[in-house]
Amino acid sequence: MAGMAAKMILGDKVKSVTGAIGGEDGGGNEDAAEEARLIEEARQEQEAERKAKHEKMEEEREKERQRIRDKYGLKKKEELQMGLPEPGADGRISRKKKTPEEMKAEMDAGDEEEGIFETLCYRCFTM
Repeated sequence: MAGMAAKMILGDKVKSVTGAIGGEDGGGNEDAAEEARLIEEARQEQEAERKAKHEKMEEEREKERQRIRDKYGLKKKEELQMGLPEPGADGRISRKKKTPEEMKAEMDAGDEEEGIFETLCYRCFTM
């Protein structure tokens, strides 16, 4: 009995809310477009405020860093690295690739040397 009473009370409220959301009136698209535009403007404004806040915080941090550098006579990382050439300036982190000629010369030199397997086998049989 209580469930039926709750259903009757809430049912009418739910229908009125869904009717307003569903846009039974004809101007729903215009209102939605206006609301979307206002939301986008608010988001852009919040983003600009956030960026300004972070820039201000970074400026304060840089001032503090500079104060510490001055106090202890430290140099900035950028100043230290300006004089040194970067080891991977060409963007590679591994060693230089061998040319086909270098690979062939290495293979020819490898044929003349004994491998570890042959060396071990020779030692085993001669003992």
